[in-house]
Amino acid sequence: MTIAEVIKNKWGTLPKESTESFAGRTVLVTGATSGLGYAAAAKFARLGASKVIITARDEAKGESTKKQLEAEVSQQPSPFEVWTLDMNLYDSVVNFSQRANAELDHLDVAILNIGVFNTSYRPTQYGWEEDLQVNTFSTSLLGILLLPKLKESQKYTGKIPVLQFVNSGLHKTVEISAEARDSPNILAQYNKPDNYTNSTAQIRYGYSKLFMRMVAVRLAAATPSNELIITSVCPGIVFSNIHRHIKFPGFSIIYALAGAMFFRTADQGANTYISGASQNQELHGRFWASDVIENDAQSLVGEENQKLMLRIWDEIMEELGKHVPDIKEHLQRCGIQ
Repeated sequence: MTIAEVIKNKWGTLPKESTESFAGRTVLVTGATSGLGYAAAAKFARLGASKVIITARDEAKGESTKKQLEAEVSQQPSPFEVWTLDMNLYDSVVNFSQRANAELDHLDVAILNIGVFNTSYRPTQYGWEEDLQVNTFSTSLLGILLLPKLKESQKYTGKIPVLQFVNSGLHKTVEISAEARDSPNILAQYNKPDNYTNSTAQIRYGYSKLFMRMVAVRLAAATPSNELIITSVCPGIVFSNIHRHIKFPGFSIIYALAGAMFFRTADQGANTYISGASQNQELHGRFWASDVIENDAQSLVGEENQKLMLRIWDEIMEELGKHVPDIKEHLQRCGIQ
């Protein structure tokens, strides 16, 4: 990202506040205990959502956040519910989706907001670095498992449901290397401990978001936009705690100063989530940022890249299938081969 783009992020055209009513709709915002997720949950409630589900790994922290939201929004009865979700664990993702499919009459908007940004190699129990685990694998799994409930919800509200993958413009700054293309397993090439350092953190994060974007594109291509709008959104560079794992002397001071000068607030960034959850079918399969539909990354364009995207889709499905054996049957039931 250039200096001009960084300045434009803060001082250019900011995402506008939405006035669309979400009355009667159920909205899910994952990772809403702080930052963008918290701001988005509050906005959806103010716009009339009848139920706003926020997620937390720790139930006590979730309940504390719920009280803060209730005090801030002051709506009776409270629209907020707290559901536990740990995106580092496939079982937690599966249990969460099973609960949603069983307990909710309808789910109209799902904002998959949880993301991690690491500067060192932090493996999960499945052998994948946490950026890939959370941003790519678990987010893809959650979106796929929520498809049935989302697709059946239009009959309750008359509104086309929305599945929103929160992405980043950094996915446009990376391309799959020739070495990775020639290897039998592409994703394994981006899971090497030696690749994770402070200096490469943005690159590795960008790859995890590129792979997520590929999944969103694949799901959208197989889903009619009059049944479900599947989109990817970018809130811009936002002052948040996603960089909490960066450790070097003076970083917190530098980050605070940079945030004041160049970063959007969480409230400003969350406006993109709201506008991206509109009923605009033009957003289906597209990348939404700063209130405009942006062109696809070059790494997604062209016949060779399309073939590459299918390879990566297959690798992601293979990994998910090891831990969720019926994932392929689930996709077939949703009309996705």
